Amino acid sequence: GASLIGAPGIAVGHNEVAAWGVTAGLIDDVDLYLERIGPNRRSVQEGDAFVPCRVRQEFIQVRGGPPIEEKVLITPRGPIIGPALEGEFDAISMSATWLPARPVRGFLKLHRARTFEEFHEAFDGWTLGSYNLVFADTAGNIGWQLTGETPQRSERWSTLPAPGWDPRLNALAEPVPFEQMPHLANPESGYIATANNKPVQDADGPYLGDNWLDGYRLMRIVEMLGERDDWRVDDMLRLQLDQLSIPWREMREAVLSAPAGTKDQRLGHDLLAAWDGVLSPDSPAAAVYEFLVSELTTRIEQAAAPRCASATAGRVVDPLAGGGWFDHRATSRLVDALRRQPRGWFGRPWPEEVADALGAAVARLRREHGPRPEGWRWGEVRQLTFVHPLGAREPFSSLFNLGHFPCGGDTETVNQAKVWHEEPAGNPYAVAGLRMALDVGNWDDNRFVLAGGQSGNPFSPHYDDQLRLWLEGQAMVMPWSEERVQEATEATLVLVPGEGGG
Repeated sequence: GASLIGAPGIAVGHNEVAAWGVTAGLIDDVDLYLERIGPNRRSVQEGDAFVPCRVRQEFIQVRGGPPIEEKVLITPRGPIIGPALEGEFDAISMSATWLPARPVRGFLKLHRARTFEEFHEAFDGWTLGSYNLVFADTAGNIGWQLTGETPQRSERWSTLPAPGWDPRLNALAEPVPFEQMPHLANPESGYIATANNKPVQDADGPYLGDNWLDGYRLMRIVEMLGERDDWRVDDMLRLQLDQLSIPWREMREAVLSAPAGTKDQRLGHDLLAAWDGVLSPDSPAAAVYEFLVSELTTRIEQAAAPRCASATAGRVVDPLAGGGWFDHRATSRLVDALRRQPRGWFGRPWPEEVADALGAAVARLRREHGPRPEGWRWGEVRQLTFVHPLGAREPFSSLFNLGHFPCGGDTETVNQAKVWHEEPAGNPYAVAGLRMALDVGNWDDNRFVLAGGQSGNPFSPHYDDQLRLWLEGQAMVMPWSEERVQEATEATLVLVPGEGGG
């Protein structure tokens, strides 16, 4: 199987009885609080009084200079993590279920799991990240468990910092009980699917957050799974490569019914009218659609929330954060707006605004990618580069980075290739790092492929030896039986303890 970088255990793989897979769970396990610091700088306000805080001394080593001493205030909610914005408070503290040091089991026990009950119980108390874990065993059982811990909150929101001095808004000390976390065993449908989507409806169970991605990828997976019951390993690999856009299906009528008066509007209309909705690399219409979504989303954000449109677009406001979550459900907001077409958002009717946005999208493609649609193929307009952390700057980029490669799909397709919607032709920052398909029980008939290779060393032959398979939608067999392992072995690494220890 495969592990997550920095995390112990096998996160995706199998033993001789069961197999498991994982997608990001995205529960909200962090709360931020506004704090009023007392006059002695060692206390914070709670109610009408100031309560003492623990102070932790930290030293930050600086090359060529003396270390910097930091005194960190530990409030009853958690450590102060930075100064506040302007207002009637002084700082921001953070509470998170994963901050306290606690034992780790979870993935460390999965290799011994023989039943879904054992699989389920392994993650009681797991705090190192939130995951949708799916399970299947040789007896025909399947299951799903949402892992991670999230606070029990007195109010059903956690998107904005709460006043730390108001005890009514503080999260409870104990997390949501594990038995209340969503899980499922042997559903009547006969299948389980997850794709970073909202796991349950709001009324079902405790509040778990609001950071889910749109459900379009899940909808498409369920749609395909419901079409047949004769799935094989190669079929499951092809399912993971699907690039059909469900959002286009939902907004198609609103876009194509808009008046097309200008040359660019008519060209965009004709390309989209003949399009099958598949965001394939060789489709010019796919590029028109993506640039239209970007244009419309930006206009809607500026009309509905002009003062925070850049944050809503996911634009980076902190170099350490990399971007905001507000961008992640932009497509569903666009579909909803096109469906409702609320009055007063623009200085003209919605159909005219949609037509103008379509013309602007085509004009941008002409300006940036040439005058003819033949040059607008989606895989040429938006290409993929695998950027290594050491390849962010020259001259190391040519050594560490891999690409550019034609790339289809988008944020909402099963074969995900996510970009910030303000930059539809930007380098995707979320793609499938691993694809796996297994015939449970027939362990030598499996497929695994990494988006690159096993090694992080660019001088190793294994740095990118799986890349071509990944790009072509293929995968390799990872043998399980001793006989197949011996047949596939090319080299053996032997680790020999040195004398004297140390």
